[in-house]
Amino acid sequence: MESTAIVLKKLRESRNLTIVQLAELAGVGKGTVGDIETGKNKSTIKTLEKISKALKLTEEERGELFSSFVPKDIGVKILQNPLYKNLDGRGRKQFEDIVEQSALMFNDESISQEDKEKVLMAIQDAFFDAKQKNKKKK
Repeated sequence: MESTAIVLKKLRESRNLTIVQLAELAGVGKGTVGDIETGKNKSTIKTLEKISKALKLTEEERGELFSSFVPKDIGVKILQNPLYKNLDGRGRKQFEDIVEQSALMFNDESISQEDKEKVLMAIQDAFFDAKQKNKKKK
């Protein structure tokens, strides 16, 4: 699996954009894009969403970019989940924060890809269960 840095650079270059041009289109700082491409910063789901929209990525390209951020195709599974798509802005922010925090534990290479996916999917399920229970309370 390629790193987020390599995937982003390939996608940006395939559209003949400079780092500055992509940053402007995505509404992020040029340092942000540069840091992601050099591997200094892994990014966040929110930033990758902005970049994804700015690059007008296909579903396959989007999957490649998000899969480089979280193990396997978990990123794609998360973003294609109908429950995620139905969240309001606040809910998406909460969910993205949880996924980002959870992804930090995946830096440990001793954990298998399968186990990483199971953990993240369990966290996702717990998040949506909690959201449903909160709705019922109201």
